[in-house]
Formats: sequence, structure tokens, C-alpha cells
Amino acid sequence: MHLAEAHWLLAHQGGWDELIMFGVPIVLAVVGVRWAERRAKARRAEQDQTQD
Repeated sequence: MHLAEAHWLLAHQGGWDELIMFGVPIVLAVVGVRWAERRAKARRAEQDQTQD
């Protein structure tokens, strides 16, 4: 796809395009960080149990 063919993607679409281009990656990053924190916390708890 050439840039000239994607003018509809780059044109202002009333806000939903900003939500997709910026909001979705932010939500995915937050979900990923929370998932990683839960895994790390579970791993730490498991290590603490094995050390006791």
C-alpha cells in the first residue's frame, strides 16, 4: 500500500482513529505490565515457599 492510497488512514476521522493508534497500544502495555507483575509475584511467592 502506497502512502497516497492510505490518505483515508491519515486523515482525521473524528477521534476513533486516535483511540486505535494511541489508546490500544497503551492498554496493551498496561495489561502486559500487570501480567508480568502477577507472574513475578507468583514466582517470588514460590521461591519463598521453597526457601522456608
